[in-house]
Amino acid sequence: MKGLLFLLAAGAAVYYGYQYFQNPSQIKDPIYGEIRVDFTVGSRQLDLVLFARMTDEADCKMRSEKVWQKIITDCEDCSMRLVDCKRELAPRYSRLFDDESINIAYLSFTRGSRFERDGRMVIWGMTGKEGDQVCDIIKGNLQKRYSGQIRCVPAR
Repeated sequence: MKGLLFLLAAGAAVYYGYQYFQNPSQIKDPIYGEIRVDFTVGSRQLDLVLFARMTDEADCKMRSEKVWQKIITDCEDCSMRLVDCKRELAPRYSRLFDDESINIAYLSFTRGSRFERDGRMVIWGMTGKEGDQVCDIIKGNLQKRYSGQIRCVPAR
């Protein structure tokens, strides 16, 4: 009986340790995930780009796969062009994590718990007004399952 209790306690400690180190309260040396998805609305081609700040390469690959599986399920007409995990983003994309305005509104989400990740979502191919509307719609949907701060960064 003592052996079983010890084994359960050890298993719980390993699980807690894994969760703690895989999901630190601060991400100090991030890897950036990048997912690009093309989709058509009517006769227009739109490009969705999602950037996320991950803890490491394994976290990036695992979460990118989960996001992609969700996109496939929810969007029959979508096609992925690129999934990448890298140490640095190009300067034009890294400034999104400073919430700098660009020529279209984009979604900024900042983690509310150590189990979430910071991210930015841009949808290219829309007018400014459409970008504002779509950003508000996506924000409303994300707030149902993301505890962190979500906001639309307005276009400049």
